Amino acid sequence: MSSLLRSLTDEVRPDYRLFAIASVVDGQLVGSAVEGEMEPPDGRIAAGHDGLIIQTAYSDGYVHTVHNRFERWDGPPPVDDWEGLWAGQLSLRSGLIGVVAWATGYSHDMEFDLGKADNTWSTRVSTKILRTEQEPGFPHAFARIELYKIQFWI
Repeated sequence: MSSLLRSLTDEVRPDYRLFAIASVVDGQLVGSAVEGEMEPPDGRIAAGHDGLIIQTAYSDGYVHTVHNRFERWDGPPPVDDWEGLWAGQLSLRSGLIGVVAWATGYSHDMEFDLGKADNTWSTRVSTKILRTEQEPGFPHAFARIELYKIQFWI
């Protein structure tokens, strides 16, 4: 059975319902997901060299915060009841990844250390949406929270 080696939970405020996960080199996000080489996804996720672009589930016209959990495993993680969005191979030139709203000029705050550079990772992205009743006078963001789990293993 596989073991979780490290994890980090962070949040991002998507731009145009999109956020990107990419390699960090010399403190800068790099790769097709952040350098304009990739189009936004037709569905929920687009994968390219050095990163992913993820489209959030909601577009009600409000800006909301998305919560991400990055996990590094020593083998395939167990399958759970989260909705699977994408699974595949992701080549990353750096051992560090960051997350940013998908728009030129935004900086990243979080860096997650995968522990190995220049590697192709098995990757799985899944989501869960937490819902409560809408309370009059409060934003929809309090009634609906988007969670994303991004798992990596060799």
